[in-house]
Amino acid sequence: MVHADENVTGASLPSIPEDRPLSPEERSLTLWMLEHGRPESATFLPQLDRARVVSRCPCGCASVDFAIDGKQPPLGKDMQMLGDFLFGDEKDLCGAFVFARGGLLAGLEVYGLAVDAPTILPAPAALRPVPSPLAGRD
Repeated sequence: MVHADENVTGASLPSIPEDRPLSPEERSLTLWMLEHGRPESATFLPQLDRARVVSRCPCGCASVDFAIDGKQPPLGKDMQMLGDFLFGDEKDLCGAFVFARGGLLAGLEVYGLAVDAPTILPAPAALRPVPSPLAGRD
């Protein structure tokens, strides 16, 4: 996971290993985010058909990590944000992003801003881009 949950001692909890195809919801959301994300995200579209879920977040949220053709992205590499979106309103605001590491599509992350991280994925129609910090400035 991109954000490691921490226990009370501050130690990171390990991801929960899995080996399965992406669910229809994971696939459709990742596809939509790649199609509507940053311009460079389109170069990762061919990897989506070769992606498998290799781990999920230990907190119970819907975040998952991918492997492409059995190869997991290197953990020590910088994360490349491919698409970053918000969903919900002020009282239940959450976010979702798709990311890469080392040139490989690496995962789908959901997080809570006003509430706990969601345990189910949002519908693509519920997403809106994260506003630029400079938006509205002249």
